[in-house]
Amino acid sequence: MTARPPVRAGRPRRISELALPLLLLLTGAGLLRATVRSDVYLRYVKEGLWPYLVASGVLLVVLGLAGFGAEVTRRLRQPVLRRDASGNRYWHDPADDHAGAHDEHGQEHGHGHEHGGATRVAWLLAVPALTLLFVAPPALGSYTASREGGAARVERTTYEELADAPTTAMALEEFIGRSLYDSMSLRGRKIRLLGFVTAGTTPDTWYLNRLKVGCCAGDARTLRVEVHGVKAPGDDTWVEVTGVWRAEETTAEDPVPTMDAGAVKPVAPPRNPYQDAAPSAG
Repeated sequence: MTARPPVRAGRPRRISELALPLLLLLTGAGLLRATVRSDVYLRYVKEGLWPYLVASGVLLVVLGLAGFGAEVTRRLRQPVLRRDASGNRYWHDPADDHAGAHDEHGQEHGHGHEHGGATRVAWLLAVPALTLLFVAPPALGSYTASREGGAARVERTTYEELADAPTTAMALEEFIGRSLYDSMSLRGRKIRLLGFVTAGTTPDTWYLNRLKVGCCAGDARTLRVEVHGVKAPGDDTWVEVTGVWRAEETTAEDPVPTMDAGAVKPVAPPRNPYQDAAPSAG
C-alpha cells in the first residue's frame, strides 16, 4: 500500500460557502417583509414596483435555500479524516476508495485553505439586508426637502373647473400648477393642503412640502408651498393646512407659491408618503 502523506491540520471549517446563500436569504426575507407584510417598501420606491419586488424576494429566498442545500450535500460528500496502517492521518473520499486519490497539495489546499478576506467582505453586505429585515428607516422628509435646492417644476396642464364649496381639498402639485397657469381659479378660494413641515427662511414663515418620486426615493423632487399666518409646527410634522392663496407672482423656474393659513391640523403620515394626493374629505 502506498503511504499517504500525514495531515497537519484538523478538519477545516468552510464558512465562506455559506455567506452567499445566507445573504440571499436575508435580502429576500427583507424584501418580502417590506412588501408582503407591510407597506414599508413605499418609503423607498413607487407603488407600481410592488409585484417586481415580491418576485425578486421570492427568487432570492429560493436561491438562498438552494445554496444551503448544495452546501449541505457537499459537506456530506466531503472527505473524512482517517488513519492508514502506519498510523498516519489522511483524508478519505467516500466516493473514491482507491489509494492515492488525494495528494498532499490537494489535501492542504483543497481543505485547509480559507478565503478569509472574501468572507469578511461578504458578511459586510449583510448589514443592509439586516437593516431591511429588522429596521424600518423613515421615509425621506425635512432633511431631504430642505437640501434639495430649488422646488420641482410643475408642467403646464389644463385644470378642471373647481366645484363651488366652502373649502377645496387639493394636491400640492395642483395648487402650485394653478398658481402658475390658472391663478384666477384660486383667487378668494379657501384651499386645504396636505404635507410635511420644514422651517422657513424667516421666523414667521415655514414650508409645506411633498416629495414625489419617479421610480425610487433617490430621484425624489420637492413640491413646496410657503405658509404665513400660523406658527410653524415641528419639522417633519404632517399637517393639513387650510388657507387662501396669496396673489403673488410665482416663477416657473422656482415655483413656490404663498398661502395665508387660517388653520393647521396635525395628521398621521399617509400610507404612501410620496404620492401627492389631496387631503381626505374627513
